[in-house]
Amino acid sequence: MSEQSAPAGNPKSGVWGLSLAILAVVAAGAFFVWSMQRAVGPQTGGLAVGEEAPAITAQGWVNGEPPADLEGKVIVVDEWATWCLPCRKEAPHLVATYNEFKDRDDVVFIGLTSQGEDSLPAIESFLDDTGITWPNGYGAAETLVGFKAEYIPRAWVIGRSGRVVWNYDSREEMADAIRAALE
Repeated sequence: MSEQSAPAGNPKSGVWGLSLAILAVVAAGAFFVWSMQRAVGPQTGGLAVGEEAPAITAQGWVNGEPPADLEGKVIVVDEWATWCLPCRKEAPHLVATYNEFKDRDDVVFIGLTSQGEDSLPAIESFLDDTGITWPNGYGAAETLVGFKAEYIPRAWVIGRSGRVVWNYDSREEMADAIRAALE
């Protein structure tokens, strides 16, 4: 009997193994994305449309304080942080929307950050850099918890009834929601 040596390696089995490894990595990645979507859920805008907005309070204010009586007004609440690059990128759009409604007595813009008084120089710099001129509250973590704010930036439009009429999950533009709330 003669001994036959095993082939030095079947090239087809190497390609097959690599293909299986790639498929396993892709499947694991898809499962991870799917599980994260389920964990976060499709709604990430915080307080949902139709829910009553919490009272708006802050440790202190920059650019003045909002009106004491907000009843019957349409309120735009914007959540941000000085270190948030998407907040900076969103600011020009928010400023343009503010400029459209700034002369109306029945529309109020309010910015909120959870950053405290110790961040005041950075907060003032952020507001100056972005051209945001409406009242902004700092140390507003309690209010932001009430808005179910888990991500930034986030914003809400509160209708005259005190209920949210628009958030980041809404399909229409913020300005359209403000116009609709004014009707």
